[in-house]
Amino acid sequence: MAKLSPVSMFLAASSLIVAAGTVQSVQAQSDGGLKEWNTDQGVEEKSKPDADAAALEKKAEQEDVCVPIGEGENCW
Repeated sequence: MAKLSPVSMFLAASSLIVAAGTVQSVQAQSDGGLKEWNTDQGVEEKSKPDADAAALEKKAEQEDVCVPIGEGENCW
């Protein structure tokens, strides 16, 4: 079996770190919010809810249920 050099150990370790970091960033992209906002909007403008959020808000209004929208007591 070939002797491992410090350079080969460094390359193997850095490859593992890069590969592990790439998987996490790809998984992070699958998470999304319920509101759409873009850079053309003003900071104080209201954002538009996406289709899922609009349906959830409508259902909550019909059923008179509190749907939490964050970490506070805010509800739709």
